[in-house]
Amino acid sequence: MDDCGGEPVSSADNWLRQAEEQSEQALAEAADLRTVVATTQGTARSADGLVAATVAPGGALVSLQLDDRVMGGTALALQTAIVDTVHRAGADAAAQLEQAIRPIVGDRYDEALKAAGSELPDIPELDAVAARRSAGSRRDEDDLSQENVFGRES
Repeated sequence: MDDCGGEPVSSADNWLRQAEEQSEQALAEAADLRTVVATTQGTARSADGLVAATVAPGGALVSLQLDDRVMGGTALALQTAIVDTVHRAGADAAAQLEQAIRPIVGDRYDEALKAAGSELPDIPELDAVAARRSAGSRRDEDDLSQENVFGRES
């Protein structure tokens, strides 16, 4: 019997009610995921404490702080400190995102990660540099140590 008038509830009604509840739960989880992705940021500081970076989960640099003392070193040392710190901040963001998302999506985590990755734009220039670096090869155009922020030699 149901609460609406004493008539028995059919299995179709039960199935529909469960489907609605599952849909509502899925919508709530999707909203939670959007919030997590929108608010998660990773941070890291260089070993010497002179460089700090904050990165979004997709790798976008949110902020970079440089201590005035970084100017006492070489351009290559500064470049290395910045790149390493940004990479560690990205790893921190990814770890935080996984920690927040895995309980929501459970065993569908890898599927969710692939779906999220498919939404990222392809940047062929960055892909080519990353491929060369992972292969252990460096080309002169990958080395920015002698360039200022405008791409001109210092």
